[in-house]
Amino acid sequence: MKNSVKLSIIMIAIIVIVAGGIALIGLQRSSRITLALAKEKTMYMAREYAKECDGKINSYIKVFQTLSNIMNFYESIEPDMRRQTYESTLRSVFEDMPDFVRMFTVWKPDAIDGMDNRYIGREGSTPTGQFAFALTRETGQIAPMTSDVVQAAMDHLAGPNSKEVEMADPTVIKLAGKDTWCLRIMVPILNKRLNESVAVIGCQFNINLIQPLVEQTIKDYEEVSRMAIYTNTGFILANYLPELIGKQLVEVETEYGSNLNEVVLAVKNAQEYECSNYDPEMKTNMIMSIAPIPLAASQTTWAVMVGSAEKHILREVNETKQFVIVLVAIVLVVMVGIIYYILNRTVKPRLIM
Repeated sequence: MKNSVKLSIIMIAIIVIVAGGIALIGLQRSSRITLALAKEKTMYMAREYAKECDGKINSYIKVFQTLSNIMNFYESIEPDMRRQTYESTLRSVFEDMPDFVRMFTVWKPDAIDGMDNRYIGREGSTPTGQFAFALTRETGQIAPMTSDVVQAAMDHLAGPNSKEVEMADPTVIKLAGKDTWCLRIMVPILNKRLNESVAVIGCQFNINLIQPLVEQTIKDYEEVSRMAIYTNTGFILANYLPELIGKQLVEVETEYGSNLNEVVLAVKNAQEYECSNYDPEMKTNMIMSIAPIPLAASQTTWAVMVGSAEKHILREVNETKQFVIVLVAIVLVVMVGIIYYILNRTVKPRLIM
């Protein structure tokens, strides 16, 4: 082999190693920085959507806290006017709150007026006359009914957290003949004089109101590939796959892989959490961030998950990588020609004696 060829190969190899190494190190560093920034952004988005959900639900709770503060002074109303007064109050509010499927108030026996026995058989009363009035729009029209959450209300009022807001996992209610998941909120009504909870006021609202937030976010932000909202029990309130609504996180959410148990604990304990796992459907790693939704007025917490696909996150880096590879290949071809030409002109072969 000619000396010029040998030297050409050596010099080209050196150039390839040096240039390729520098390019590789630069691209790997760029990928790490991009992924780190993406994780920060994904968590930031999860936190922001947690705030948005918190604000939405707390706006409902504030409605009932306002009503509770009004009803606290029930003893200032004539006893035989109290039920009628509060039924009218509920109706006027319910008419202005189309998100509510039902709205109700349930009082302890004889607590509102001491006259339960006079109201036996009256609509809005239990068989014993206990005040348990509700309004529903399940048929499309507003209609009164006897509340079906009497036992749940009594259990809450008898419990250690009777002065706290209670939120229960959704249950199915037929809305226009269709099974619909509805979430219940109960706010206590206090007797200021006795300093004890004597009743609750609350609503049941369609959780389908939450799903549009997930769908619109995925539509508006191409970096968001996955999104879901859970209660602290793992109940799925909203999901990028709508068919999973109403199921349990631990049973159906496969995208977390080996991190599933940690995710369940983070959701249960209202903790932030980050993980990544390979998504076979999208054929890429998925970065997922979970942020708690405190629902400060209640002991219940929710959590929102936002997921971003690495192939989208690294799209620009990969495009740069491809560009660099093509550029290096072109430079190498040019360098091979130049080096070979120069060495062929300057290096003379030895003469054989």
